[in-house]
Amino acid sequence: MVDALTVYVDDSGSDTKSRVAAAAFCVSTVERWQKLLKKWQKIASDAGFALKDFHMTEFVACRCGEPCQQCQQGKAVNHPWKTWSDNKRKSVLIRMAKAIVENVEFGVGHAYTKADYDEHVLQSPARNLADEPIGEEYYTFAVQRCGGSLAEWRAANSRFVPLKFVFDTASSREKKEIAKVFFGAANRAQQINGVEQWFNPEVGVSYESRKQVHQLLTADMLAWTVATMRAREMFAFRGRNLELYWVAKTFVPSKNIKLGYMQKDTLAQWEKDRLNEAAKSQSGISELRSDET
Repeated sequence: MVDALTVYVDDSGSDTKSRVAAAAFCVSTVERWQKLLKKWQKIASDAGFALKDFHMTEFVACRCGEPCQQCQQGKAVNHPWKTWSDNKRKSVLIRMAKAIVENVEFGVGHAYTKADYDEHVLQSPARNLADEPIGEEYYTFAVQRCGGSLAEWRAANSRFVPLKFVFDTASSREKKEIAKVFFGAANRAQQINGVEQWFNPEVGVSYESRKQVHQLLTADMLAWTVATMRAREMFAFRGRNLELYWVAKTFVPSKNIKLGYMQKDTLAQWEKDRLNEAAKSQSGISELRSDET
């Protein structure tokens, strides 16, 4: 268990107003997670904030001269960054992002527009023909894609060690769907892409709050980054881009952090493949029946 890997999972876009859904995995050993936390605690101490109060969306929405709605209403008391200069904001974010690149063995984020998912997956007849369960939540499908990327990484790097998954706090409905769709599918298969499923859903999966388990903030940063990149590309968002630029220029060139989009064509191809597979299967059944007669 010394070399076991802990996978921290978070999402972006759960707000009904968001047009993009995303999820991210950050994977590393306990030892390297402790190194990351030590670096982050120093960054927070130097800058004058507490990690329990940090959240990427809240950080970006609250800045000098443009406080967030919570601060305007006097509800937020733990947003010290609302008075920071851009230079200080940049320094903190880049230092945090570099600590992720240095200490996370593998990080991955997948994003897609909810409209594309609705059209080609959720509302498509292909959904009922797929060889994998499809959830109702946008987040669940993104988690499945991240899981596929994790399996590929493990196979390519021979990282066949035990896994522990830690998700951000979720509702009972979301937990049931993750158990059924993500872990349920993995448990039914002895191997996926040649990678054994090294976890026990009874002891190897937990749901924690980022306010106590700060490692979850790594996945939060990745999920926010890939979701924001996709939203700006698709919907020509004209707002502030500085925070995105600061973290993306650290993550994107790295070899161990992978951020990607599921474009409309990709989801359309997924739908087409499922429909074609079903048609071939039905054709084979028809031919067999014809031979029997």
